[in-house]
Amino acid sequence: MHRLEVLAAFAPRFRDKKASFGVWVPITGDGTSQHPYTFPWFDFSDLGDAFLNAAYDGGWVLNDFDWATWGHGPEGQKLVKDPKALSKASADQLAKLVTALVRQDRFVEGALASAFDSGLLLAIVERAEVLWHEQTE
Repeated sequence: MHRLEVLAAFAPRFRDKKASFGVWVPITGDGTSQHPYTFPWFDFSDLGDAFLNAAYDGGWVLNDFDWATWGHGPEGQKLVKDPKALSKASADQLAKLVTALVRQDRFVEGALASAFDSGLLLAIVERAEVLWHEQTE
């Protein structure tokens, strides 16, 4: 499967209004030694897990890339905040953005889920869908 096709395949699934990326698991315990507190955490659904696996397996998570600097820099911020800019993103820019989002989720629990909820992940996979169709025409 072509790299763009890997992401594009998620477009119909992400457009489904019933699609779920996962759920937050709340704080548990009462703070006693028998029942210590556990912090809330995000539990990915099958769709969320499938996207993460596809991002890694499809080569969308880049190695040797300073994702934090790029993501907080002008190009990364423009792609996140400006739908028009994202609608014109190249495959390389999509890879950088996917990398930044996936890596950020390792440090900020639920960051990827927020990107799903906001429609950012949908916009990314829809742009991949457009690029894929342009290549196959």
